[in-house]
Amino acid sequence: MFYRRRGRGPALVLLHGFASSSLFWSGLMSSLQADFDVIAPDWPGFGAAGLQPPYRRVRDFASGVVSLADELRLERMHIVGHSMSGFVVQELLCRHSDRLGRAVLYGAGLSVNRGRRFETVAQTRQRLQAEGAEAAARKVVGSWFADAARSAAAKAACLEAAAGMSAEGATAAIEATQDVDYTDKLRNCSTPTLVLSGEAERSHPPASALELYQALGNAHLCILPLCGHAAHLEQPQWFEGVLREFLAGSEPSDTADRQF
Repeated sequence: MFYRRRGRGPALVLLHGFASSSLFWSGLMSSLQADFDVIAPDWPGFGAAGLQPPYRRVRDFASGVVSLADELRLERMHIVGHSMSGFVVQELLCRHSDRLGRAVLYGAGLSVNRGRRFETVAQTRQRLQAEGAEAAARKVVGSWFADAARSAAAKAACLEAAAGMSAEGATAAIEATQDVDYTDKLRNCSTPTLVLSGEAERSHPPASALELYQALGNAHLCILPLCGHAAHLEQPQWFEGVLREFLAGSEPSDTADRQF
């Protein structure tokens, strides 16, 4: 698996989502490399791995992460899964929690909620088939920001990260994730997990983040204002501050009351 790697310290693996690649994390990698061994792979069918045969099941994506960890001799790792890769992290929480230190579910949900997503999965798929991967990426990335005018540079960076996505990789990713649902699978997961979302999130809106938080056995929830699906680009200081505090091991004062 292709990957980018920077820094020294505890291993931190950053997993990109749909219409993206490891370039999505470039700024964050630069900020964190002084304190972490930051590793950002490209999924087969995306980015620098755009010509590779894609994975077909979420379980295959999770196995790919474990294989990469084995290759790099990482016994344990912190992990961040954005969007589509939130499902991969949930699969790892269920099947490979012994390999995880702390987990972050960023812009993620328990399933693809067709009533909340900015467009239906079928519409994304139809655009992909009719217009190609580049047009599908432009539409998807265009929905990621709370303030499009203020986020022009961030949008350009996201489109650059999306450039290597193949039509085959995009289609396989949609098919792998469109029917997954972790609603009843996470309650016994003891891995400390942060559910992190932007208030203007349109792929997995804050209501989905809340449901994900409530479904987990040991979770924390953060909704960042003034940002959407690319919160680490729209509000980088807030995002990095929350991420660092969580990875450092800070716990909320009361984890018993989880009712809303």
